Amino acid sequence: MSKTVAFFDSGIGGIPYLIHLKNIKPDLNYVYLADNANFPYGIKTGETIKEIVLSAIERFIKKTTPDVIVIACNTATVVTLPYLREKFSVPFVGVVPAVKPAALMSENKRIGLFATNKTVSDSYTDNLISQFAGNCEVYKYADSNIVSFIEKKMFESEDKEVLDFLVPAADFFIKENVDHVVLGCTHFLFINDMLENLFPENIKTIDSREGVSRQTLHILGETAPCMYASQFCYPALYLTSANVNIDHYKKIAGKFMLEYSGII
Repeated sequence: MSKTVAFFDSGIGGIPYLIHLKNIKPDLNYVYLADNANFPYGIKTGETIKEIVLSAIERFIKKTTPDVIVIACNTATVVTLPYLREKFSVPFVGVVPAVKPAALMSENKRIGLFATNKTVSDSYTDNLISQFAGNCEVYKYADSNIVSFIEKKMFESEDKEVLDFLVPAADFFIKENVDHVVLGCTHFLFINDMLENLFPENIKTIDSREGVSRQTLHILGETAPCMYASQFCYPALYLTSANVNIDHYKKIAGKFMLEYSGII
């Protein structure tokens, strides 16, 4: 029987991480839980985030019995990962801002961090920067409104509406003369191409998909790529509430070839 990889996020932000790993290993079983009942996380207190994430993960484990869980949300990772590992026996992979690779690749040692308010202000992020980017100037830009727009409206919006949200962020990083921008919120992968089009050629974006996929496969002992699957299965998408935009999430599931599978 195929091993099960579970992905968890406050909303749809972790879907690109699931897709990236599924493209590498399509023969695994994939399940996804979007905590639509409590979205967004980026403006909540750390204690609130801890409570809602531990509760949701407990229900998720009971429902899907995964072999590994990817916390595909930077905010949830930086706030709750130690508590999750302490409470549950299932191995966890966190998604943290790709500060280390950005610092290694930066030529002018000026990098940007584009994330939620909580991720930008959390001491975990400060420690990450201190440990891996001590030789760089790091310029932070937070806007949880962009996260909410991506989650709730982006896929029904014109490009101009998306750009209205992105231009201030792009202008900030251009002004600070960074050469790499870390996408410190998984939701931002949906706007990566548009953001890069606003940047001059010397500014590149970077995310954690490659590292997260590599670590997940390492935990599973599944290091060799599989180029085909003997049986195709749609990943299962679960929600935490039937009362919050459920039709919207069903459409998103269809768009990204996931199967809406109910409430946890």
